[in-house]
Amino acid sequence: ASAIAEVLADAVELRRVFTNLLEKAIRYGKSPSGLAEVDVRCQQEGQRYRIEVRDHGNGVPAQELPKLTEPFYRSDEARTSATGAGLGLAIVNKTLARMGGHLVLSNHPMGGLVADVFLPGA
Repeated sequence: ASAIAEVLADAVELRRVFTNLLEKAIRYGKSPSGLAEVDVRCQQEGQRYRIEVRDHGNGVPAQELPKLTEPFYRSDEARTSATGAGLGLAIVNKTLARMGGHLVLSNHPMGGLVADVFLPGA
């Protein structure tokens, strides 16, 4: 069964948020086989929605998680294959805040990084 999640957000900005999250999941979330597997789930939680983007890579050391949304911060793994300015997750965080949402980053117990996007329902 499929359902439609209607959120309060700017369509262009929301596309940029998810493009950024998916590109990072593909770049840094490769499994030991070298393939990037990304799971995306959406769940309604009261008056808001949680959209989870999970990769199957190594995750990030727990002490680095809060720093990932700081401008120009790169984890050690990201530094070795750096191609951008280190602003992606900081921009995602600020963009979501402007739309009344927020971003929560965590490591999945089975491996990989989880980016939970919370947005108000329409």
